[in-house]
Amino acid sequence: MSQSQNPVDIGNLFAGAQAAGIVGAAGQSVLTGSLGPVVIAGAAGKDAEDITASDVTLVTLLVDASSSIHGYGLEASVREGQNHLVEALSACRERDSMLLSLWTFNDDIRVVHSYVGVDDAAKLDAKTYAGVGGTRLYDAWLDALAANVAYAQRLRDSGTPCKSVVVVVTDGEDSCSRRRYAECARLSKELVASELFTLAFVGVGNGAAFTKVAKNMGVPDGNVLVQKQTTPSAIRALFRLVSQSTIRASQAMVGPGPAGGFFTP
Repeated sequence: MSQSQNPVDIGNLFAGAQAAGIVGAAGQSVLTGSLGPVVIAGAAGKDAEDITASDVTLVTLLVDASSSIHGYGLEASVREGQNHLVEALSACRERDSMLLSLWTFNDDIRVVHSYVGVDDAAKLDAKTYAGVGGTRLYDAWLDALAANVAYAQRLRDSGTPCKSVVVVVTDGEDSCSRRRYAECARLSKELVASELFTLAFVGVGNGAAFTKVAKNMGVPDGNVLVQKQTTPSAIRALFRLVSQSTIRASQAMVGPGPAGGFFTP
């Protein structure tokens, strides 16, 4: 594994992404506001010389760990679903070309681990995942995108082509972020337009107008999934769909919008 980089290194990678046309001036402005320790930790990952695949799919999973998850009684189901996702990715043919990063968020944003091979990915358990606190949805989204942009650019600079899949699973609206949805939208739209990023939003329960929340954050309509049922079986089915869609996206990048959406077979 590589060592975490410093803010100057990350800033140079952001500049490289802009020079490559992956982000524009608006997106670069948002990125330069995301140089904290969480982004630095999230932008670490497997060294390029240790990657044997000819190209790589970076999979970033953000999981809501707020108190409403506990209130819905969803903790065990979410843990089980995330475990299934890791197992499904480990069993697929594309496993050697995937690197997985896992984040959780409530009042705090936590990088459970940065980009590792799927066989080394963590499975959430009662010690690492419990619902408590508020929902820093926007901050978590922007930090995770920034970390992804930086690490992806480092791989590209080393000659390893890569594409990215970023999925957030949440049961509510933002409640305590420092940044606003307009910043999410600016960066998200530029990354989607690059056709190197697939951004997906999964809303669970009836706690928010999820389609509107996702649209405000710049997530394409075809990449939004709402699961109103909060039964264990429904949550398991949701994560199965996320894993299937992730594998499909790793095979060939899906296009933005409803016609080629992340959750469209």
